[in-house]
Amino acid sequence: MTEFRKRAFVGILSLASAGLMSVGCSSSSSTTDGGSTGKAGTTGSTGTAGTTGTGSAGTTGTGTGTAGTTGTVACAAASAALITNFAVDGGAAQVGKPYLGAAATLTAPTASAATGALVMTFATGAATATDNYAYVGLPFNACVDASTYTGVTFNISGTLSAGCTIQFSTVDKEHSATTNGGTCTAANCYASDAIFTLPATAMDVSVPFSTQTGGGAAVGAAVVDPTEILNVQWQINVPTAGCTGTVTVNNVSFTN
Repeated sequence: MTEFRKRAFVGILSLASAGLMSVGCSSSSSTTDGGSTGKAGTTGSTGTAGTTGTGSAGTTGTGTGTAGTTGTVACAAASAALITNFAVDGGAAQVGKPYLGAAATLTAPTASAATGALVMTFATGAATATDNYAYVGLPFNACVDASTYTGVTFNISGTLSAGCTIQFSTVDKEHSATTNGGTCTAANCYASDAIFTLPATAMDVSVPFSTQTGGGAAVGAAVVDPTEILNVQWQINVPTAGCTGTVTVNNVSFTN
C-alpha cells in the first residue's frame, strides 16, 4: 500500500510541473484529441403484421328483360302453276313424296305414283269412334306463297263404298300446329276443307281457297291463307262400316 501511494504522488507532481512549463512557453492552444468511434445502434424489432380488412359482399343485381320476338320468313312464290303431274321422272313437282294417315282405330291408305298418277287405295276397316278419317297428302318442298292464284285444280276419278265422302284441303301454316311447321297454338289445329263429288270418270275439279271452310286454328285466322301453304290433301270421311275403294289423282295445279 505505501509503495502505491508514493508513486501516485510522484505522478501528480510530474503532471503539475508539465502543466506549468506548458503555460510559460507558449500561448498556442493545445490540440484536442479526436472523439472515440460510437457503437452501432441496435436493429429495431420487426413490426407486427397488419390484420386483413374485411367488407360486405355486394348484392346481386336483379331485373328481367323482355324476350325478343322471333323473326318470320316469308314463303317463296310458287315456281309455277303446276304443282305436280306425277310423272315417273318427277316432272315439275314442287312437292315431295305423299304422306298417309288415319284415325287411331282405322287402317291408313296406301299410295303409289308408279303409273304416272297418284293412286290411293282405301281399306279402313270398321269405325269404332265418331271422328273417323283417312287421308293422303302432298307436302311442298318449302312453304309456298300462292296468293296470285285463286285455288287448286286437279284431275280425279274413283269409286268408294257406300257412305264414304271425299274432301280436299289446302293446308296453310295458320291451321297447322307448330310441331308440323305451322303457327297454330289452339287446342285443335286442322285444315279447312271442301267436300266434292268423286267422279267415276277422270275429270278436273277446282276448289277455290275461299270455299274451304271450318278447320281448327287460332282466333282470327283466315279460312285459307294462300301466302303460306304447306300441303295439299285429300281425305275420306269414314262411316261406321268403314271405307273401301280407289281414288286416282293427276295434274295438280294452282288455279289462275
